[in-house]
Amino acid sequence: MNKINQILNYATMNDYKQIMDVFKLHKSYFPHIRGDKVKRMIESKNIVWENGVLITWNHYKRKQKVGEYQAQKGDCILHQIAAAKQGDGSAKKVFEKFIWDGNKYRDVILSVRSENHRARGFYEKYNFKVVSDIEWGTKQKIKGKVYLLEQKILGIKKWL
Repeated sequence: MNKINQILNYATMNDYKQIMDVFKLHKSYFPHIRGDKVKRMIESKNIVWENGVLITWNHYKRKQKVGEYQAQKGDCILHQIAAAKQGDGSAKKVFEKFIWDGNKYRDVILSVRSENHRARGFYEKYNFKVVSDIEWGTKQKIKGKVYLLEQKILGIKKWL
C-alpha cells in the first residue's frame, strides 16, 4: 500500500514553477533535471512537495541493480531531495516523514555524488549505509555511493 499520499503532499502542476526554481537553485547538484521530466513525475505522483522541500522517488516494479546493489521489487528509490532554504530544518522534517511514515516498511535506496559530503553526512545520520559504488555519465565519469536504509525486515524503525 502506498502511504506517501496519506502522509505528505504530492506536487501538482500548480507547483511546477516553484519546483523548477528549487532545482535551478541547486543546479550544481542537479544539472540533468529537465522540465519535461519534472512534469511527467508530477503527473505520475512521484514528487512530494511540502514546505519548500521536494522529494522525487519511485517504488521498484521489479528487481533492479543500483550500482552493484540488488534492489528488490517494492523498494523505494529516492532520486532527489532539495529545499528552497537550507539550514531551517524543513528538509529534515519532510525527509523523516517520507522515510519513517510514508515508507516505513520498505527499504529506501538512494545514490549521491561522492563529493557531496553534506548530503552524505545527512543520510548517514539516519543510519543509511553505503552498499555500493556507482558511476554516471559516458564521457566524464561522475563517481557516487549507493546508500540503503533497511526497514522492511522487521517493519520497525531501525534507528532507535
